[in-house]
Amino acid sequence: MFRLFSNGYKTSRDAYIYNFSWYACAEHARMMVDDYLGALAVLEEHPEYTVDDAANRHSSHVRWDRELKNNLRRKRKVSYSGERIRKSQYRPFVRQFCYVDYVLVNNKYQQDSIFPSPDIDNHAICVPATGSRRPFAALMVDVMPDLHLVEDACQCFPRYRFEPLRDAAGAQGDLLDPAAGLARIDNITDTALRAFRVRYSDNTITKDAIFDYVYGILHAPAYRERFANDLAKELPRIPLAPEFNAFAVAGSRLARLHLDYESGEEWPLEVVFAQPGEPAPEHCQVGERAMRFADDDRSVLIVNDHLRLAGIPARAHDYQVNGRTPIEWFIDRYRITRDRDSGILNDPNGWFENPCDLIAAFRRIVQVSVETVAVVESLPCPFSEPEAQPNGERL
Repeated sequence: MFRLFSNGYKTSRDAYIYNFSWYACAEHARMMVDDYLGALAVLEEHPEYTVDDAANRHSSHVRWDRELKNNLRRKRKVSYSGERIRKSQYRPFVRQFCYVDYVLVNNKYQQDSIFPSPDIDNHAICVPATGSRRPFAALMVDVMPDLHLVEDACQCFPRYRFEPLRDAAGAQGDLLDPAAGLARIDNITDTALRAFRVRYSDNTITKDAIFDYVYGILHAPAYRERFANDLAKELPRIPLAPEFNAFAVAGSRLARLHLDYESGEEWPLEVVFAQPGEPAPEHCQVGERAMRFADDDRSVLIVNDHLRLAGIPARAHDYQVNGRTPIEWFIDRYRITRDRDSGILNDPNGWFENPCDLIAAFRRIVQVSVETVAVVESLPCPFSEPEAQPNGERL
């Protein structure tokens, strides 16, 4: 169905490359570039030194691995630019700033053809790679995903792929060069389009609708239950369900919920403040201690010593992606952490213009969870016969 698919972005240096704060991301990226350039200068000035010698002399602000040392051995150049900092989908429903330089990471895979620039308009469906140990999950993103977004390694199936335009001489530009221009190429095959139109006797079916249909099918409980073993061993096959529109419409709705989780509607949770009046910004900040539930039914969230959010509905805990609910991902990631090896601080309070925006962010996560459960429960069975095997398209 898809011409190109790719693993997520693999850094092997998350602490140095990702951060909730744009300024912290910029600072650590600049120091990492300085260390790399320092090691490169050592090699150029002292040919008798090995790559390991040069790396050991400049390792204060970078974690060296085999791939980075190979780039150093090849004497690949780098330079710092704040324009390379972009938002990335680090974990389910958790974005962070990411410094994107393909020399400084372990493997970009095909992400430069899927999300070549921060402002590119593209969507990708991310599913676990083969060998998954957790229940199957799928999540749509509109920014570059990390390798570990879904399971230990995720495979991304984009709506479009991009190539640099060729100049008059036929030479192809660089995907990272904003002046080169990009050609957008449809990533859903014409073969898949014909198969859907023939199956449903409908020539008005579009590739956009097929993309939404796939996302709907991947959330169908009957599909996940019947093929749980297969989904753990191989990439999904997509059945041609009796009702195309039901899954296309549901997939479109799920896509909007999951892509707009930072700007969508808010669930009306009650703000319980320990002091009289409204909470001030400093009362909304998270600390090193993780947020936690105050009760066994998980209806009240303790944000910190000053603030609680009450009225979390039970249905908000019924939707999981990558082994956790969106609420659990929120609790796990929105706390101050310090990397054990580098000492780098990652403070999620830096993600919000006003720390009290955290309240709205959590309310939206609850809303997304409840609405996702409603959409998933409304999905019909994707098979004509209860025990029939799908004779569909491979992703």
